[in-house]
Amino acid sequence: MATQSVRDISWVVFDLGGVIIRIHHSWQEAAAVAKVECHNDSAFDPTKHRAAEFKKLVSGHQRGILSHDIFCEGVSKLTANLLSACDVARIHQSVIVGAYEGVEQLLLDLKQRGICTACLSNTNHQHWQFMHSMAAFTAIQHRHASHLFQLEKPDQAIFQAFERATQARAVDILYFDDLAQNIAAATQAGWRAIQIDPHCETVPQIRRALALHGVLP
Repeated sequence: MATQSVRDISWVVFDLGGVIIRIHHSWQEAAAVAKVECHNDSAFDPTKHRAAEFKKLVSGHQRGILSHDIFCEGVSKLTANLLSACDVARIHQSVIVGAYEGVEQLLLDLKQRGICTACLSNTNHQHWQFMHSMAAFTAIQHRHASHLFQLEKPDQAIFQAFERATQARAVDILYFDDLAQNIAAATQAGWRAIQIDPHCETVPQIRRALALHGVLP
């Protein structure tokens, strides 16, 4: 039995990576796809041996503060130049795999029910431009991201910025993300938030939650 009526939720908002878009979750996986040799030496993986510094670079990049070139050069330096900036760029480009199965139909079903669809993602200009070639991305009606707001999740400010940009009310939103800290932040912002397991097909998980909340049958 549905716990909410369809009128209670007028916005369904998605994170991208791990929810709508399948991604490689490890540096080694993306490097293998990019055909960049990283050996087994941890020095080739800045996400492990220089994790705090890498996270800082990622934050600047996805908030649109660091250019892509500066980001890649910075990551290269974290590997003591074992990986060139070009290597880093190739690995970065290989993070995105493609849309999860059934995303386009899900978005169409929501649109036909009169539900506004949106994304709110921590991402960067390069990945954003790449996703424009994907039908599952362009089918999202309202597209918002960290590099556009110059804010990132789980900062409360990005949820407030989204509400201002869309005129959506917190009580009208059902939100899907794969990271627990973002779910907690969205809940704090007053959104109804559902955590998704990115390692399983995501659309069945989303559809079950939408049915539970009375948004889709």
